[in-house]
Amino acid sequence: MKAFLNIQTTMKRVAILFVIVFFAHTSLFAQEDSLLLNENFFFKAIRANQADSYITFSQGFGNVEPLIFEALISPYFLLRTSKDSRWGATLSPAIMIRMYSEKSFPVRTPSYMPHITFYHQLSSRAVENVKYLFLNIAHHSNGQDGEFFNKDGSYNVITGNFATNYLELGMFFNKNIVPFTNTNEYFQTSLEYHLDLGHEEELRGRYSNLRWHNNLRIFRFPSYKSYKKLILDKTPAIQTRIETTWMFGDFNNASFFNIKERLNFSFTIAYKPKFLSDVSLFANIYVGQDYYNMHFYRRISVFRIGLQAYSFK
Repeated sequence: MKAFLNIQTTMKRVAILFVIVFFAHTSLFAQEDSLLLNENFFFKAIRANQADSYITFSQGFGNVEPLIFEALISPYFLLRTSKDSRWGATLSPAIMIRMYSEKSFPVRTPSYMPHITFYHQLSSRAVENVKYLFLNIAHHSNGQDGEFFNKDGSYNVITGNFATNYLELGMFFNKNIVPFTNTNEYFQTSLEYHLDLGHEEELRGRYSNLRWHNNLRIFRFPSYKSYKKLILDKTPAIQTRIETTWMFGDFNNASFFNIKERLNFSFTIAYKPKFLSDVSLFANIYVGQDYYNMHFYRRISVFRIGLQAYSFK
């Protein structure tokens, strides 16, 4: 009889534990659904403004020297006081590196690009089509202190000191412009101005201090028959990004309408297979000024493929 009572007590405890675990599990999913459903459209749009970390397979095809890979490491920290705030900020210690396909596989003069960006929502909190202004305060350098030029007058891409600081002011908004379902489209336009403060003297007349950027990003999400699966999986299946930059100012004696010297163009398409969680495969075409610090003096045309980590969900 005593043994039977012990078994009965044990079964009651197991049943109570099961009920507690069941309701806790249900509550967690309900909270997750609530957080995902109630994510402020403003902060969702801020996430769409972030650069995606990536790594390429070699240098691809074009006029870039042989590489093992090029990688952008760009984590970001979203700062906000509340879900309904009209103000926000992001902080990122972005770094870009190129590992060269040479003896000992050197990583020469990485680009250090830390920046902090402030955002202010212009549209109503309730509307899905968000508009906001942003101000980006950024630094770009290569961590070197050598002479800008070699003795033969060429650019010192190994130890030459490259440094500049700039402000970027722009507007960001989203609006449906493509005839597909399950898509989000975001457009950004901005002006970038490089300050005299901390600006390497040798860059004057060689580097554009005023730049006009335009960026169109289209995210297409997977279609699910299950509503719950649609809510929980908000990672885009396909991402398309078109970027242009027009460089103003007096540099390299380029005429104002010299498209070959002043226009940078980039087209990227990324696809996330179902078996991958947070990583996608991407292909990119870039034509324009080399963005890798001391290599700015040359124009490159490249096609490359690689892996990309989505910052946007």
